[in-house]
Amino acid sequence: MTKYRPVKQMDSVLVKKLDVNMLHDHPSKKVWIRKRTIITSTIIICLIICLFGFMVNLKREETILAINNLQEPLKPNGMLQSNSIQPDSRTQYLSSSSSDNHQEDHLLPLLPGQRTRPPNFDGVISDDSLQMFANRAPFVHHSIDAVTSFDVTCAATTVVKLASPADYEAIHVGDTLHYIIEAKDSYGRPRTIGGDFWLGALKSPHLIAGTAAKIIDHDNGTYSMYLTAGWKGDAMLELTLAHPSEGVHWLKTTYKYGDHLPIWDGEFQLGNIKETSKCYLMYDSTWNNMCEYQPKKALKHTKFVCDKPFTLPCESLAGIRGASNFPVEFSRLLPTEKRVLFSGEHLYKNVAIPHGFINIKERTDNQFTIPKDTLQLPLCGPDLPSPLSDGYWYNGQWNSLVCDTKQTYNKASAIQCLEHTNVVFTGDSTTRQWFASLAKLLDVGLPEDHDRSFFLERTLAAPDINISFVFHPLSTHPKPIFVNMSQVRFEVDIILDSPRYTCNNVIVVSPWAHFIMWPWDAYVEWLTHIRDAMIEVKRQCPELKVVIKSPHAVNKQTTMKGRDFMFKEMMHAMREVFQGSGVMFIDIWDMDYAYPAPMELHMPDEVINQEIALFLSYLCPENMQLSLTPTSENTHLPPTSENIHLPPTSENIHLPPTSEEQMQLFKNVKVE
Repeated sequence: MTKYRPVKQMDSVLVKKLDVNMLHDHPSKKVWIRKRTIITSTIIICLIICLFGFMVNLKREETILAINNLQEPLKPNGMLQSNSIQPDSRTQYLSSSSSDNHQEDHLLPLLPGQRTRPPNFDGVISDDSLQMFANRAPFVHHSIDAVTSFDVTCAATTVVKLASPADYEAIHVGDTLHYIIEAKDSYGRPRTIGGDFWLGALKSPHLIAGTAAKIIDHDNGTYSMYLTAGWKGDAMLELTLAHPSEGVHWLKTTYKYGDHLPIWDGEFQLGNIKETSKCYLMYDSTWNNMCEYQPKKALKHTKFVCDKPFTLPCESLAGIRGASNFPVEFSRLLPTEKRVLFSGEHLYKNVAIPHGFINIKERTDNQFTIPKDTLQLPLCGPDLPSPLSDGYWYNGQWNSLVCDTKQTYNKASAIQCLEHTNVVFTGDSTTRQWFASLAKLLDVGLPEDHDRSFFLERTLAAPDINISFVFHPLSTHPKPIFVNMSQVRFEVDIILDSPRYTCNNVIVVSPWAHFIMWPWDAYVEWLTHIRDAMIEVKRQCPELKVVIKSPHAVNKQTTMKGRDFMFKEMMHAMREVFQGSGVMFIDIWDMDYAYPAPMELHMPDEVINQEIALFLSYLCPENMQLSLTPTSENTHLPPTSENIHLPPTSENIHLPPTSEEQMQLFKNVKVE
């Protein structure tokens, strides 16, 4: 009788045998597994390569078909005469015909997805076909063998050509020179976008002559540069690439609206106790446990706040010192990947100009400069249009082409223009230069430290002329200069306070040099409140004249990156805010840049004096008969209701505080 082992026992025996075979790990099995893996991998790779080749070939045939279709002439209705695909048909057709034998079109049906080569295709794409295809392509292709350029405008490769006059030897006094700037990158490839920031001028230092260029952006990599040949003699054309368009874009979109935080050192004093804390300018922000100083008329959404001093009250703020530094602030906001845009070949580089040295010939009427009587210029005043040239220097004198200047830097004409007038200069040290120049012209004297003073006042009694200078508060001055808050006033408060004794007031405002680190919205708010204050006072005193002095290019210091461009943006903001308000905008940007001397924040006295002459022409645009002999007509008469405006009273106008009360206004303090 046969005996069988139990199933479980048989399974256990089989498992033991299998385990023994696996432990042996025969070499032949290893070889087979390795070969199988290699064969499988090879097959997969071959399939991928074949599929990729099929797709490339398919795409190539599509491209060739598209190119040949582009070569076919169009019917009057805009459809292709041959080789055209009718998109509205359910069955696609390919029209193949020969233009040589003029046979009828032969339509070959195509199945959906089926492709074929165009008829008579010889496998070669002509250069004309490639060019036609490139002209319709959505991208611009640059073929070079070198490493791809950063593709920003390069001054070294940019080309400047004279467009008119056609001949360099045919330039005469009065001609408008038109140059074409062709911006190129470091590989000499044409730029296809605009936006570069250029500075150009034509200068003759030995003649103290010069004119600034007006540069028009065509937004395609080319620019038109216009200059006026205003004088006879040799001149040198200069063109500077201040910033490429990529740097300008960052300045306009990021830095301009960046998270600016001007900082001051606030100095508190009560008796002999002095303490210091940090102060800030906040725009639409929140804070806790800080001293808030709210100038109600000058700012609304912007607040000046300080950390609470250790023991002294907030009301004891005596003054501030600027603690911000523009280069440091600029570097803080500038990302690492953008630093190349503001360094090296991309920052204030001059363009080499062939035939940059030109000779301007005299006019046919033997005139060495442009005769003023041949120009039909408007009288100086508000809202003047901007011509292709603001003017030119010759022999140290500025000749305006914006308006008909009637005044010169002359004491007699200045007295006649400013008689019975109160002139207030507000702003920074560049406005203080205007005050000093006018004080010297009127011969009223200046203190030795006038260039460091925050409040100055001079009076010429006989013609009843009073001039003063008041420094504006919250100046982000780069130097640690102490600003005494009892000596400074907001422009808005000065304007609102001006009708207190007379309506014959001239107020000069120049808000730019110390505002570059302000939040942009806070700066625009500052300008807007100045405009609103002027409009309010003009209802009571139509004779009020408000003059806005524009910024000017400062210098080419590499540490002050982006500053000139931001000053230009501020000038555009000024024009936009004050447009149509009756403000007289005196644009000195081109005037200062055209002067044949190095650019500085504080321009030479020769330039400032000509700016004052222009200022007087805006105040007194008509010719005046000068008479220094006192008569009943020009003698200062006692005030009457017929010859002078009566001072406003508390019943008909809101009176802002006087200079003695200014500190109390500024110290309208809240602690939050």
